[in-house]
Amino acid sequence: MPHQAEALARWVESGQVIHILFEANQSRREMSRRSSASVTVSVSDRPSGPLISSFVTLVRRRTFPAGSTSNSTEGSLQTFNRLCHLGPKVSLLVVMLPHVGTVVPSHTVHQSLRPFLLPLAAAAVLAPSAAPPARAQAGAPAGANLVFVNGAIYTVDPARSWASALVVVGDRITYVGDETGARRFVQPGTRVVDLAGRMLIPAFQDSHVHPAFVPNPANGLDLHGITDRAELLARIRQFAQAHRDRPWITGSGWTEAAFLPSGQPSRELLDAAVPDRPAFLENDSGHEGWANSRALAAAHVGARTPDPLNGRIERTSSGTPTGVLQESAMDLMSTVVPRPSASELEENLQVALASMTRLGFTALEDADATPAVADAYRALDQRGELRMRVNLCQEFDPAKPDAEQLERFLARRASLKGPRLLANCVKIFLDGAYGSHTVALLEPYSDDSARWGRGKLFVAPERLAELVSRLDAARLQVHMHTQGDGAVHAALDAFAEAQRRNGLSDNRHTLAHLCLIAPGDIARFRSLHVIANMTPLWSVTDPWETVFAPRMFGPERVKRLYPARELFEAGAVVVWGSDWPVTGVSPLDGLETAVTHRYPGGVDPAGKEDAPLVPNESVTLAQAITAYTAAGAFLLHDEAERGILGPGKLADLVVLDRNLFEAPLLAIHTTQVDMTVLGGDIVFERAKQ
Repeated sequence: MPHQAEALARWVESGQVIHILFEANQSRREMSRRSSASVTVSVSDRPSGPLISSFVTLVRRRTFPAGSTSNSTEGSLQTFNRLCHLGPKVSLLVVMLPHVGTVVPSHTVHQSLRPFLLPLAAAAVLAPSAAPPARAQAGAPAGANLVFVNGAIYTVDPARSWASALVVVGDRITYVGDETGARRFVQPGTRVVDLAGRMLIPAFQDSHVHPAFVPNPANGLDLHGITDRAELLARIRQFAQAHRDRPWITGSGWTEAAFLPSGQPSRELLDAAVPDRPAFLENDSGHEGWANSRALAAAHVGARTPDPLNGRIERTSSGTPTGVLQESAMDLMSTVVPRPSASELEENLQVALASMTRLGFTALEDADATPAVADAYRALDQRGELRMRVNLCQEFDPAKPDAEQLERFLARRASLKGPRLLANCVKIFLDGAYGSHTVALLEPYSDDSARWGRGKLFVAPERLAELVSRLDAARLQVHMHTQGDGAVHAALDAFAEAQRRNGLSDNRHTLAHLCLIAPGDIARFRSLHVIANMTPLWSVTDPWETVFAPRMFGPERVKRLYPARELFEAGAVVVWGSDWPVTGVSPLDGLETAVTHRYPGGVDPAGKEDAPLVPNESVTLAQAITAYTAAGAFLLHDEAERGILGPGKLADLVVLDRNLFEAPLLAIHTTQVDMTVLGGDIVFERAKQ
């Protein structure tokens, strides 16, 4: 083991700075490991530079007993420091106490580094260069369940970006390096996967998605992707005729693009398609509903029905509802539209999550989990059927008292915690969508400023600042829907006020969608530690960005749509969320679009070659992959557990059939997922052709 110590010593002698982080390995997913601790060694070129982390060793409970108090831990720290003799270039030692729930920083230690390394090696060091554990080097390697060899392994870890072999023991990565080192872990029962040049990367995370709202082909009407009006109406008629036993026809996915130039359908069109029953269909954004006359009558929505808070009933000149319900006006149908049963909701959720597994996802943040949806997740988790690491965002309702909702959020957070499930997030809709002119802007709309003004915030700034401060103090992550630059600015102001009141927290608040951001607000993402949560598949020349956006925002504002590159360059943490089923969920499509700002393959749905949308905001492939992996794990406070491929990390992996860095950019979307691994278990494997 001395070569490991010498490797670390060489880093120090070369003038780099080593940061030591000693913390309890309190995996929220793996509570059985609660009493263990981990040492992370990070290398940076300067003290303020980005840390490059890799696990060094696991120090078991004999070092820090699970029942330790802060006093006894301080005594252990003194013992640890005497043992280590840390050098002058080591800047900080921090101890996390899982049983106390606090962070106790130790003093900065000033001694020699080299004497520290050898005793630590004797205590079972796993070097940053990914050598196997001490027990393996002693001649008895731990038997691996999976060994990957002969591959293009992209770790997303700048300390070692590429390797050719990787070993999984149990649910963890034990080794990342070359084939010779990996082969030592092969024992009877080990599955050796010859990648044959294929790519292995960390599994993907979707950081803003709605799986429970994805139509189940077995029982739901799915209108996503249909832009031709006649085809869309024919699909509705066919579904209604095939399901004559249903008292209501419900579904989702219709697009305003099928009803240009206004973008608005009518109840008469839906009456003709479904004349015998009520019908209510949500559009592809989830911000607009379409009802036929029978549905409006069932919900008692008529000319005298007032518009609800943050909602609008579209009307004719005489005041008669047209059938289109914007934003919260859709809730007027909630008391009459049939809801799926608990078992149907669980089945629908399972179908959607299985689709994500086949695409290489092992984690997600559900951006709007209703109580019924949250219960479905919990049921799957309790039965051991949730093959995804999930954080749920509970939805804030502006029509209800804030204090009452905060109490409910905290109670639900406690009740929804499970092996792969958390509910540590609150979703706030701060503005709306293009189709309803409810995007909140800093300057007036371009198409009809007298009517639309600058749009409207769904939560007043004063109330928002108070609400965010209380959520932040309760250690809840805030996840805000913010499409317009006015909403983004108000949200950042609220986070600044929360930070002024509470101090800097580590709640990792996030703003989603970010169609428009004022240039002066770009740098605030980094300074306020707010995560930019963007949807790469929106950065294409679809009708939203080529018809609606120019009309509503004018020629100057559309030049700065979706400023992903600016956020990266400003040092913000950027994550990707698909918003599925609003758009597709494929991370390969997302990667390609993030890099090209074109439709996958460079061809639009009509079969015509497209042009890039705001090409100066496209990002690099490495940045795009990070946003789907390491940055996503950071959003969920999981960076110590996953997001990069390194020893000690959870074995959440995906095998792709090609090296993305060698593929033509406009062919990335054709890449196939060959295998998805969740915690060391193969949860999907593509059949060999």
